[in-house]
Amino acid sequence: MNVQKIIVQLFALFSVVRGYNLIILMLAQYLASLFIFAPHESHLSILTNHKINGIILVSVMCVAAGYIINNFYDLEKDLIKRPMQTYLQKQVSQGFKLTVYIILNASALLIAAAISWRVFVYFFIYQFLMWFYSHKMNRFALIKNFYLVTLRILPFFALLIYFDNYEFGLFMHAGFLTLLLLITDIVKDLASKRVDLIYNYNSIPIKYGNTFTKIIVFLLIGIDCCIGFYLIKSHEIGLMKYFFIGAIILFIINTFLLFRAKTEQEYKILHYFFKGMIVAGVFSIAFIEINPLTLQTIAQNFRAHQSI
Repeated sequence: MNVQKIIVQLFALFSVVRGYNLIILMLAQYLASLFIFAPHESHLSILTNHKINGIILVSVMCVAAGYIINNFYDLEKDLIKRPMQTYLQKQVSQGFKLTVYIILNASALLIAAAISWRVFVYFFIYQFLMWFYSHKMNRFALIKNFYLVTLRILPFFALLIYFDNYEFGLFMHAGFLTLLLLITDIVKDLASKRVDLIYNYNSIPIKYGNTFTKIIVFLLIGIDCCIGFYLIKSHEIGLMKYFFIGAIILFIINTFLLFRAKTEQEYKILHYFFKGMIVAGVFSIAFIEINPLTLQTIAQNFRAHQSI
């Protein structure tokens, strides 16, 4: 096997496991651990904690395995939705994907067992739920959207349980992210309605129509705006408040665009817009510790140092 073929297969496997999503997930878990779950612990102690690192690694491995098994069930559908990406993914055989799937799940459970039996049980159930989504749940309108978003949030709940932090503000952060994920997933259903019809997937737009689907999205956007406004006014979130201010403004703009949208391409653009908001939200977590008073203190110290 030549080097070029190996490189192509590595890129193909990276595409199958949605490597870019795994990087964002890992980054989000570390940032949440540092700035939300345990804001009073030192960053070094968190980054060097083998249990935290283990939980994050197990989460990423389980999600990667979930993407692989979902690829098995959605391969024909993705031929229409993502033809170039699907062509790349076909550079690795189904047998090889299955082998990687088994290795990832088995390795994740071994690492989880080394952390604690509770972590092992948690992720064993999580792996089953991931398989059950691909096998059964991804064809049921509305239910599958809530189910999928729950799967995406569960890795964070593993960390929440570990840190034993159940503050109300933390749940508001989780609620904002959950609704944003749900909005993004429902808008994706609007963009893929034609393909879902071909392969008999029973999504919300197919079962209830575009108008009803848009009403659901508008309601979710309204609730998310309220949560964002609450976090801005009632919690010390540093410069992250500007993310929520920007998110509320973008929500209002996207509501207008979604109301007017009619074509598959317009829905796709909105879907990518919401995905971009998720990524921006992940990076903005790091700004929770940065607030105007901190910046003022830094500036004063800098000026004092300059005057010496």
